[in-house]
Order: sequence, then C-alpha cells, then structure tokens
Amino acid sequence: MMYYLYDDIQTIIQELEKHNLTVVFKEDEITVYGMDDFLVIEIKKIDNSIRTFSIPLKSVCYELLINKSIKDNLYKLVSKIVSEKCLEYSSNEILTILNDMKITKDYSEKNKGILKNVAIIWRDHFLEENIGLLSGFVTLGVKPNDILALDKGDSTAHRFEITATFKKMGFNVDVLDNSSLDDDKLMAVGTNMVSDFINKRKDKKIIILDDGAIITKILNKVHFDNIISVIELTEMGLRRINKLNKIDYPVLNVAKTKLKRNLVYPEISNSLFIRITELLGGEKLVGRSAILCGYGDMGEILAERLRSFGVRVSVVDTDTMRLIVAGERGFNTYRNIVDAVKNEHPFIIIGASGYYSITKDIFPYLSEKTYITAGATADLKVFDNYKNSSVYVPKLGTIYSIDNKNIIVLGNGRSVNLYYSEAIPNKSNDIFKAGTLVTACNSVIHANELISGVSLNVVDDWIRNSGILEEYYDLYINRVKENK
Repeated sequence: MMYYLYDDIQTIIQELEKHNLTVVFKEDEITVYGMDDFLVIEIKKIDNSIRTFSIPLKSVCYELLINKSIKDNLYKLVSKIVSEKCLEYSSNEILTILNDMKITKDYSEKNKGILKNVAIIWRDHFLEENIGLLSGFVTLGVKPNDILALDKGDSTAHRFEITATFKKMGFNVDVLDNSSLDDDKLMAVGTNMVSDFINKRKDKKIIILDDGAIITKILNKVHFDNIISVIELTEMGLRRINKLNKIDYPVLNVAKTKLKRNLVYPEISNSLFIRITELLGGEKLVGRSAILCGYGDMGEILAERLRSFGVRVSVVDTDTMRLIVAGERGFNTYRNIVDAVKNEHPFIIIGASGYYSITKDIFPYLSEKTYITAGATADLKVFDNYKNSSVYVPKLGTIYSIDNKNIIVLGNGRSVNLYYSEAIPNKSNDIFKAGTLVTACNSVIHANELISGVSLNVVDDWIRNSGILEEYYDLYINRVKENK
C-alpha cells in the first residue's frame, strides 16, 4: 500500500515505537519487527508537494510503500499507524496556517489565560481556518481535552486530514451531521454526546459555538447550569432559535454582526461564485440567464459577481424591499420562482436564501440539463424526494431524472462552496475567527451581565472595542502605514 508523508520520517518511526515495534531505519527503507514477523517500508523522497490551502515556504513529501508481511496482523497494524500519521498536518503545515491567520493569533496571544477553566463545544465545517480558531482557544487557556470539535459532515477538501490533525492536537472529535436535525435517532446520539461531555466538566464554564443551532436545539431539551453562552454563527441557526419556545441561555448573535455582513459575506459570495464556475466546467456564462433565489447579505453580492461575468441575473425573493432594491439595481425581479423560470428560461438556478426556495413546481418548466445549486442546504431540500431517480457523479454532483429531463445539482446538496473545497481563504476568514474569539472571551468577562435570549448589539460593541478591526485595516487597507 502506498502513502504520502508531509512530515519528517522520524514522526513515523516514533509512532511505530510507541506500539512496541522494533524499527531499523536506513536511508531508503524502514524495517519493522514485531508480532513474530517483520516487514519493510520503502521510502522515496519526491518533489515538494503542497496540500494545504495556506502555502508553506518549506514542504517535504515522502512516498511510503508498505510491503506485505508474512502474517497479516503486523501489516494491518503498520498500515493503520502510517495512514493516520500521513493524514495529520505536519507541524510546519499547522504553523503556516496559524501564520496566515495573524489577527486570530495576535488576539489570542494578547489575551492568554482569559479562558482558563473554560470548556468549548464547537460545531462547524472541518476547514483549515478552524485549526487557527481552536488553536486560539488553547492559547487563551482552554485545555485541548476540554474542546469537543464536531464536524457538520460536509465533503470539504481536507476533512480527513483536519480530523486527524484535531486528534493530534488533543481535541475530542466527532460528527454531528446537518441531517441530525430531522432525525430523532441522530438527535438522541447528539444529545448523549453533548450531555456526556458537559457532565464530565461540571467544574468548567461551558461555551457553545454552533453553526445551525443543532446543539442549541439539544440544549432546549436538557438544561445545564454551567453553560454561560451560546455563540450562533449562521443566519439559519438564528431562524431555528427563533422558532424555539424558549431558550435558557444567552445567545450571542455573530451571524448578523457588522463584521460578518460587511467583511465575511463578500468572501463567502466570492467562494460560491468561484466554486460554481469551476464545477460548470465547459459551460458558457456570458449572455446566459441565471435565477438567484434570495437577495440578502450573500445573494446581493453573488448577483453582482454573476453580472460582472456577463450573466443575465434574475432575482426571486419574498421580501418586497429586497425586490425593490434588486430592481433598482437593474436586476429582473420575481415574487415566486415559477414565474421566474417560465419567463427567464435559466441555464442555472442558485439558492441563496437559506429557505426551501427551490420547489417541485418548477420542474415541468425547466430545460434539459438545467443546473441547480445553492449556498445552503435548505434551498435544495426538494431533491430529497427524488433520490431514487438520481445518479451521483463524483466531483460534480448529482444528475436527477425528473419529468423526462436531466437536472444537474452541482455539489452534494449542501453549501456548494464547501464541496471538495476549503472555500474561503484562511487569511480572508481570519477576521471572522478573531471576532468569534472576541465574543467567547467577552462572554466570560461579562457573564454576570448576560441575559437569556438573542443579543446582537453587545457583540458588535465587543468587536469594535477589541482592536481586531484596526489590525485588519492596517494589514490590508492602510496605505499610510505601508509607506512608512
């Protein structure tokens, strides 16, 4: 079996020796003895190869070929050890990611120890930028074993590497998939997972960081006295929270902060546009018709990106003010998607609403090989009813046969910018991760002042007073500082 190691060979040797195996290392091979058997790992240094989104100045890569042993047990053990070590990001790769996230790194170093005696439950996408975020929590005083990192389940480019890296860093790692929300059995598993983590840390202050309010829904059923705040990262999560009968904890609204609306949504929209055009491959864009469902913080920027490439964009929204704004900016507008499809004959429909915006009513009016995709899972929910008439095409999406036509859903029915991608560059999302750390730290500092329910203004105030916006400005905007 062949593996690729982006680290020093000594890391493999040390790990093998931890398992009571005897290792003899030569320049181009490792001989492993144990379990009354032996095998040889051939080593070949290959051209420097970069696998991280952040680009390390120094990189190394070794090709490791594990030769079969006489007995199966040693081969299986060594293969398991080597495969896990090869997945982990090397210390140099991690350092490169952290250095790309300067604002997050600087804030956590300036505020060391603020989160001592705090435990974190964090649920989000397993992306490189979150190595910077969770490392920031450790610098702020959270012990690695007091971090529960839950993957949302998206097919991000390096999710396996990041899972292995989080384990290497000492975090508790598991999956709490988006689909859990509608599945009682999965919610029960999630409830047990979260409850067990908190119950073992009754002496800790607990901060929840949630993407989509799945943990918040769990907390609505089980009360814990040591939770001091829930930080919600997404608009969809806020909508779900607003539907709950009550919420016993302070919910800090990061999703609608000025920081996210003004600095992060443009980056999200860029990443959506880039990933969609990549997946469209040989398709023509200029002069063709697209329908965009949703003209909110993300949709209005995405509409401009599409138009700048010559796409004729029509907007569908249920909010009249948004339709007026879109219309006055020169976009065709519609109150419902059926009218839009009938009149515009789109080659692509993009959901950007976070609601069930794409309905089965449009299928009779679509052309053969119409593309459909979205920036959020909810927009594509209708396709759950057509799984029996679908064919998955790896690295593209799913082709559905509906009304005797082929409809192509780009991606995997979730946020398309996360489909086999790292999405937003680490440097771009640095400011948002720093803002998340600011919110967590201040929730501890001001714990006695917080009340149950959703708060926004206080989060904007904390971010404004933290100094991270000034650092962002000096890093990327301030020409006076550059010329000094």
